[in-house]
Amino acid sequence: MTRGQRTRAATATGQRLCPDRPGTDGRFGIGAAIGAGLVARSAVRGGADFILALSAGRVRVMGAPSAVSMLPIHDSNAFVADFARSELLGRVDVPVLFGASALDPRTDIPALVRRIRGWGFDGVVNFPSSILLDPAQAAAMAAQGLGWPREVALIREARTAGLVASAYVRTPEQAMAMADAGAALVCINFGWTAGGHGGEPATQDIAEAATEAQAVFRLLRQQHPDVLCFVEGGPIATPEDAAQVCRASQADGYIASSTMDRIPLETAVVDAAAAFRTVTGLTRTVEALKTEMLGPGRRFGLIGRSAAMGRLVHMIERLADSDLTVLIRGASGSGKELVAEALHHSSHRRSRPLVAVNCAAIPRDLLESELFGFDRGAFTGADRARIGKFETADGGTLFLDEIGDLDLSLQGKLLRVLETGVVERLGSNQPRRLDVRVLCATHRDLRTMAAEGRFREDLFYRLSQLEIRVPGLAERIDDIPLLAQNFLSALAARHRTRPKLLDNDAYQLLMTRTWAGNVRELRNVVQQAAILTDAEIIGAADLALLLEPAGRAMTTPPPAPAAMAGAPADSTAMSERDWILEALRRNRFRRGATAADLGLSRKTLYNKLRLYGID
Repeated sequence: MTRGQRTRAATATGQRLCPDRPGTDGRFGIGAAIGAGLVARSAVRGGADFILALSAGRVRVMGAPSAVSMLPIHDSNAFVADFARSELLGRVDVPVLFGASALDPRTDIPALVRRIRGWGFDGVVNFPSSILLDPAQAAAMAAQGLGWPREVALIREARTAGLVASAYVRTPEQAMAMADAGAALVCINFGWTAGGHGGEPATQDIAEAATEAQAVFRLLRQQHPDVLCFVEGGPIATPEDAAQVCRASQADGYIASSTMDRIPLETAVVDAAAAFRTVTGLTRTVEALKTEMLGPGRRFGLIGRSAAMGRLVHMIERLADSDLTVLIRGASGSGKELVAEALHHSSHRRSRPLVAVNCAAIPRDLLESELFGFDRGAFTGADRARIGKFETADGGTLFLDEIGDLDLSLQGKLLRVLETGVVERLGSNQPRRLDVRVLCATHRDLRTMAAEGRFREDLFYRLSQLEIRVPGLAERIDDIPLLAQNFLSALAARHRTRPKLLDNDAYQLLMTRTWAGNVRELRNVVQQAAILTDAEIIGAADLALLLEPAGRAMTTPPPAPAAMAGAPADSTAMSERDWILEALRRNRFRRGATAADLGLSRKTLYNKLRLYGID
């Protein structure tokens, strides 16, 4: 491969080092940060996609710990150029990135980048980096215009020169700075790899590293969705460690450092690089088998291989990336919220929030402020402003569940927001333009309600620009065995036990029921049977104990609990009690803060607390 071919391959990062995130067809990327030609060639044979020539790799080969690369005892750039030009360039057929030090204030960064390009390297990475220093030392250097600011300038210069700019970072702020400077690949470096020759102990465990990477990548992808996100070092010392962190953080790839160089034999290096590739390949194979077994909607939590489920998944895929409002229709318990989540997470808005509001669960006098927010002084007790759910969902998706229960007085205001994209908080004259996609769900017949005057006809047509109907369980009876066993497996996983099984008679009984409560009801029955049955095999007799006698389906709702003394008996009042309790918990039972949060005066809140018997 010529230098021009390698450069083009490296620059097309979306193809060469393509992500393995949901919704893409690319593969997981593997980089090898090394310091010797033998190790580099072995890593490439094992499956590495690109090589980083780093001073740390060279000092490890020489028998010193990685930390020596941070000491100002040599010209790091000349040191890297010496071994990388003779041992790497022209000897591997993958892109080679130069580990360039910007820490020396005497280094002319533009001149250094020109030399790197002239030598024939395909890209640049900032190493040694101040992110590996003590935070106080790094901050002191940055305050003097050294350290981190010069590393950002290095990446910006490399991008301008047409080289692949790759950046080591540790914090969200550093990741954003490097992406803004033009980095095509950002790698979270968790520190010196644990277990390496003379290495340092990791400062966090694998789970903590995964959580940290997930938070950084989520923020980075909101502003720079095309930047590749990699991880390296710290507690990641085995292929299994890397796979765990990368899956949890949805990383695009992994850079292996001392996990390569500390292995002395060439065959072991080949196996090490291949192991990382094998782990990710096996993971994808297992995921494909699960999808084949549980159906195409498995990634959305929609289990089933029936024709009805196939049509539903097809509709989700067709409508996901549209910004038009979608009305999701279906009976209670059929999975409408899962469909809304699938639409959001399959769309270009997936990195932004999905905010759900149940219009039937929030009292009418609170729903307006919940949706649109309010300004300070909007009403008695509003001593501070509060943003509504529309503003919270800005850039993302707002899911309005049970939209058929929305009060007529609010339907007009919702229609105006949908038509104009502008929200005004209660008590404010300042319009706020938002970018929100609205998804709605209902089990009601909105068309009939509109004809009867119980739902605005113009709002109905605005909401139903696109429609998805979620089939009831009666329309996909053949999915019942698959659903039932999946519920048993999920229950066993939560309790760390072996999943119980259903015998043929039990399956036959389940498939003859009408299931008015749909998937939700099926799950409740199956899981109750698993908990109450001592045997490992659940039979029809075990299920019959949970089903009503005389062959009637479980369609009759349980009797409502006795109303509290003094509490209104209607469902709205009970919903208001629950809403107040939730707000009290959210505000640590501070009544003044709760009143302000709910938009009520203290007196009104105290009256409601007495009314509902809340101490």
